[in-house]
Amino acid sequence: MEELLLRHGRLSRPVATRRLRVVAVALRSRPSSSLAVPGFPPATAPAPAPALEHVLPSPHVAADAAAVLLEAGVRPEDLRRAAGMCPELMSVPVETITAALRFLTDEAGVPAEELPRVLRRRPRLLVSSAAARLRPTLYFLRALGVPDLHRRADLLSFSVEDKLLPRIEFLESLGLPSRAARSMARRFPALFYYGIDGNMRPKAEYLLGVMGRDADELFDFPEYFSYALDTRIATRHEACAARGVRMPLPAMLRPGERKFEDCLAGCVGSTPPRRRSPLWHAYWVDGDGAGVSAVVEKARRDDAIVNT
Repeated sequence: MEELLLRHGRLSRPVATRRLRVVAVALRSRPSSSLAVPGFPPATAPAPAPALEHVLPSPHVAADAAAVLLEAGVRPEDLRRAAGMCPELMSVPVETITAALRFLTDEAGVPAEELPRVLRRRPRLLVSSAAARLRPTLYFLRALGVPDLHRRADLLSFSVEDKLLPRIEFLESLGLPSRAARSMARRFPALFYYGIDGNMRPKAEYLLGVMGRDADELFDFPEYFSYALDTRIATRHEACAARGVRMPLPAMLRPGERKFEDCLAGCVGSTPPRRRSPLWHAYWVDGDGAGVSAVVEKARRDDAIVNT
């Protein structure tokens, strides 16, 4: 294999040797049951030894993939990690990988020096078809108005129909207008990473049911879904309820534990905090000294401008 690669003139001998060693270690360190290949038996069923010849990637294909990635700046240790996260990476034709790399730099605007970071976070980008997956997702996110897509390139491997739209539709099912749901996703694209049934739904049900709040608070603070339900949301809501305090979501969830306790101690019942109270600074005034209501109103105006 090494001689074949050297004959193609892709890399010098030291780099080729390192490449082959990285590929071999990556494949050897990966459990056979983790290779997602059609027909491969599930993890609970031991695979017969002869079947491995049909499951493991072709050495030539794997070596070509490793060569392209190393030339793109991916470090050998990151290549091993990428092969573990996405075993198909060592099986797809090298043309698929090069097309994905070209798409990321030419169309998605990812600087070449940023490619290793992007691929380290989301190696599945390289096994995704540019025409069938990457480009439609890029167009959808651009139409949605998500800023700085070159910094969020890992979103491009998500399916519009299976991943992106269902999260917007879930927000609409909570009673939010379609424009508000799109605005939340535009301002906080991390929503696309969260599972619906395992993350968003139980948190929304807790907010609307146990906490007795309105879905409009989610519009103002979509980061609510990023906090753990059991160890953050529920415990802090219970602490507030025990003192008869109703904090805004940002003031309740953003501060660290000590600052939260200070904020809670500055409240008496459900009355608004005084200017000397720690809660005043935590909620009513942002870092620039502008009232939060003004900040929210500015965000609404910006969203209206984007959607016109």
